[in-house]
Amino acid sequence: MSNRAAQVYGYAVCFITVVTMLIAIKQVVDAAFDLSNPIRAESGYGRMGRTITNFELYKVDAKNQRGAPSPPIAVSSGPDKPQVAPAGIRAAADTLSDAELRRLYDAERAEAVDNVHFRATRSLVGNLLLILVAGSLFWVHWRWLRTRGDHHASA
Repeated sequence: MSNRAAQVYGYAVCFITVVTMLIAIKQVVDAAFDLSNPIRAESGYGRMGRTITNFELYKVDAKNQRGAPSPPIAVSSGPDKPQVAPAGIRAAADTLSDAELRRLYDAERAEAVDNVHFRATRSLVGNLLLILVAGSLFWVHWRWLRTRGDHHASA
């Protein structure tokens, strides 16, 4: 490989790795924000349905959705994961008591938080690995270019 082609290759790899690291850093920051406030992040993932940021808003949405297909009802809410009734056991949103709505709200909220936590963690780990790989490629190629330049300068 000629000296000029080797330099073009080396600088191209360094440039691409820097751009890749900048994009991955932005994704790491986004994932960190999602982990810090998963309920607000959930709306950014295109969640359809009732709001889960506030129980009172959730209740208003549930009462306004008369005639719409009813959501599943949370039947036995444990401290960690409420159980949701099978699809055949449903009730109209306007006939649910506040306690039933609260259980449904808690179940939807817990599911949303779990989903955001998983997606943000996956993004965080993947992009941190991408930064490490890109940084390693940059470092190897940059050192190679510097040693190649020193070698050709002395010849």
